[in-house]
Amino acid sequence: MKIRTFGRHGKEGFKNLFRNGWMTFAAVSGVAVTLLILGVSLIISVNLQNILSNIESELQFNAYVSDQVKTSDLPVLLHEISSLGGVKQVTLITKEQALSTMKKTLGPNADLLNGLGNPLPNEFVVKVDNPKMIPQIASLVTQISGIQKVQYGASFIPRMLSIFTIVRDTSIIFIIALIVMGMFLISNTIKITIFTRRREIEIMKLVGATDGFIRGPFFVEGTLLGIIGAFIPSVILNQGYYFIQKNVVLFPPFSLMPDPIVMNRVLPILYAVGLLIGAWGGIMSMRRYLKV
Repeated sequence: MKIRTFGRHGKEGFKNLFRNGWMTFAAVSGVAVTLLILGVSLIISVNLQNILSNIESELQFNAYVSDQVKTSDLPVLLHEISSLGGVKQVTLITKEQALSTMKKTLGPNADLLNGLGNPLPNEFVVKVDNPKMIPQIASLVTQISGIQKVQYGASFIPRMLSIFTIVRDTSIIFIIALIVMGMFLISNTIKITIFTRRREIEIMKLVGATDGFIRGPFFVEGTLLGIIGAFIPSVILNQGYYFIQKNVVLFPPFSLMPDPIVMNRVLPILYAVGLLIGAWGGIMSMRRYLKV
């Protein structure tokens, strides 16, 4: 394609946005609303995935040491547990530290422990690389000499991880469904704008214009509609999420992700969908008229 022809297509495509003011407004509005819904869903999905990952990273189990194990042998046990495959971190909590923590928890009622000695055992808090491996690693720790008992919530951790997997898969499917629905709505909106100008296309065909020459301005117009339609929700989402993230106080692991990180993931998707579907809708909607 000649540079002059390309320039003509760009110029005509840009002019068409203003020649068909109401249809342009309708098309941009349809694209913007669709992408706004998609953007909100993406932001929720990104934060949900982050929250689930944070919760999983905090999962751990406790290994309680037998009272027969000497204090001097605790570093040996710590090293043995740390050497197991899949173990990320092992923290020793001595029985003195555990008693001190319990007294702080009881507060004014801490005097109830006076005269009882220290019935609490030494324990290790174990974090793993993959939360799904907690049952297997806990079983290995149980077999270590000197470990009296392991506690990790065997009744709910596997079930909770299964629920997390279902939530992740469902959110991904939902986002894909929204993108497909958005593609359909956006392309149909652009098709309507071109349908109203079918006579213009027929006249250009009658005077001998080639398909590529006719299609060029509509391709540019569709692309511009997609970009403008993506720009509007991107501004709304960026400012809206920034306001929410700064004013809504949540505590880990349920805190919202920083604004730049979320926007760097969401906005490129919005612009890509708007641009591709705008261009695709501009080309595909003309196929029936170019066959005339």
